[in-house]
Amino acid sequence: MKSICSQIKTNVAIAAVTSIATLVNVPSVDAASFDLAWKGDQGYSAKGNFSYDDSYVGNIVTKDQLTNFVISFFNPKGDLLQNFKYEFPNSSSNFNFNFDQVTKTVLQTGNFDTANGFDLGIDFATEVTGLSFYTYLNPAQGLSTAKIFLKDDLSPEICDTFPNCRLDVGGQLTTTVVPEPSIILGLAVASFLGRVLKKKSASV
Repeated sequence: MKSICSQIKTNVAIAAVTSIATLVNVPSVDAASFDLAWKGDQGYSAKGNFSYDDSYVGNIVTKDQLTNFVISFFNPKGDLLQNFKYEFPNSSSNFNFNFDQVTKTVLQTGNFDTANGFDLGIDFATEVTGLSFYTYLNPAQGLSTAKIFLKDDLSPEICDTFPNCRLDVGGQLTTTVVPEPSIILGLAVASFLGRVLKKKSASV
């Protein structure tokens, strides 16, 4: 008898989740959204977010497909240094961003102006001074592999006290997918109904 009751309750729960999701009718934004995070070797950090139309069929998302891009930089104490919010379509050729949809990674193994690197620093569309954040490699200067640089001036990347002459160098810029609102709602409803059914089962 308990088995039959449990099966009925399970079917009711599935039907309820489906019905609620349909009634709520969360609008589809048709956008893929990802959070960005970075921490350099000296403790500086960055957090951000970018979005693009998820109907895009290419493997690599560039600035031409972006609909939103924001990034903020913090010192080792966690104090905000600067915010950047790009407007799209972006009129600046200096902004360079390349995201692999298959591996879900930001390409960062090349120079700042190449298809496998990035330049997310100074928002050249609105600012002429501030922080710059980019990938850089130069075998002639001793940088045989690309590193991420966070700078606040126009001095050369390499110095006698490298890497301590820069605000920060190193680390990886990582991404985390942001779940769609409908998925979050579905999980929340399923969790709520699960708790309700568990309580009812315990009282039988």
